[in-house]
Amino acid sequence: MKARDIQVLPALDPGESYVEPTFMLVETALNEHGDPVTTIEHVASRVVGDRVGWQIATLGQSASLTHAAALEWAVSFAASRNVPIVYQRDEASPRYAAAPSTLPEASSASK
Repeated sequence: MKARDIQVLPALDPGESYVEPTFMLVETALNEHGDPVTTIEHVASRVVGDRVGWQIATLGQSASLTHAAALEWAVSFAASRNVPIVYQRDEASPRYAAAPSTLPEASSASK
């Protein structure tokens, strides 16, 4: 499989269930010093007896990588192992920096 064949999709919200049998998960957040740290996992469903469960292999945890670098590595890894999907979440990006509740309300700003 080639890297261009890998689908990169937003990670699901907590509580939602993944349905693909195998995928990569790349999540980036800021550490206590404000630096990006990334976790990269390979997730696969496995049958054990009569039950299906998830096997998670952490390939990097709290790695000092930018999200873009980690995503590039994960896509390359996925392509080399025929994993068709990489899910990603970048909580270190500016759009996660301010919670909507901290922004001024439009109605009070226009008065």
